[in-house]
Amino acid sequence: MYEKKSETEVGQYVQLRTMLDSLQIGALRYYLNATGQEEQQKHFEYLTNQMEPIIEQIWKSSATAKESQGSCPDGYVDCYGCCVPYNCFF
Repeated sequence: MYEKKSETEVGQYVQLRTMLDSLQIGALRYYLNATGQEEQQKHFEYLTNQMEPIIEQIWKSSATAKESQGSCPDGYVDCYGCCVPYNCFF
């Protein structure tokens, strides 16, 4: 599992957690508030195009040599390129 390397700066953690919460709810609202299927598809494509490179970079930069070969760390499942702590549902 993940090895803690140093003490966590609480203020930074809280700010990061707040940003992630905002991204999550904002992305879902943006997608769900589309006025039709065509607009929803465009919103979906925009969101995935913006988020996929960030997800890839974050997991890649924190990966061990074994994980950099394409698999997720122990306890995580590769769900279409996203490492998640649950089984893929689609």
